[in-house]
Amino acid sequence: MSNVVRIWKPVRNVRLEQKAAPSPFPIWENEPVTEPQRQGPMHLQGFAAPSAASVIKRKEVEKREEHHARSFDDGYRQGWEAGIEEGRRISQVEYETRLSEERQRSIIKALVQLETLMASIKKEFTHLQSQSEEIMMRFALSIAELVVKRQVRLDNTIVLAQIKEALRRVVGVEHIKVRVHPSDEAMVREQRATIMANSDSLRDIVIEGDPKVEAGGCILESDSGNVDARLSTQLKKIEAALLDSPVS
Repeated sequence: MSNVVRIWKPVRNVRLEQKAAPSPFPIWENEPVTEPQRQGPMHLQGFAAPSAASVIKRKEVEKREEHHARSFDDGYRQGWEAGIEEGRRISQVEYETRLSEERQRSIIKALVQLETLMASIKKEFTHLQSQSEEIMMRFALSIAELVVKRQVRLDNTIVLAQIKEALRRVVGVEHIKVRVHPSDEAMVREQRATIMANSDSLRDIVIEGDPKVEAGGCILESDSGNVDARLSTQLKKIEAALLDSPVS
């Protein structure tokens, strides 16, 4: 096995050249390449300074681009504002239309409710008026009944007037039966001849006391029919006529 020995020798007369780094600035098109300026100990190779015409041209281009950009921004802003304004106008018109329709519906609904309420009030008023009239009539009839009963107690000849009125309703009869309250029986018997004198055809009359007949009234029975001349019956007929109801 051999041993290899490496001997390092110094090298003399070697020239070191420093190569310039590429310039970060681009070379303008159609521009002549001029001698680079000396800066310090080194020369910047591959760099060309722009001419005054190119600088002016570049500034004009920048101005035009800036003008176009500003015009675009202005147009965009104007269009945006116009769109917003139009949207507001449309929204306002739609809102006012809907509000008007809602008000119309509310008014119509209120009118319908008012009409229904008025109809209900009118119906209730008519009902109350009818009830009031009926109450007043019944009250008046009650007072009339009290007055009649009081008058009967004061004047016992009322029963004779009732019998004479009943005889006018039967014509051509010869025999009748008169039923009166027991308290009126004696007085009616005493007036038997006077009662018969009110009828040309009457030949016989039977007088009978009946507690079902109120004082002052009578029931007349004959072959041609009966006549109910009780005071309660007459008051019921008056009540039925006033209240437009059937006689019970």
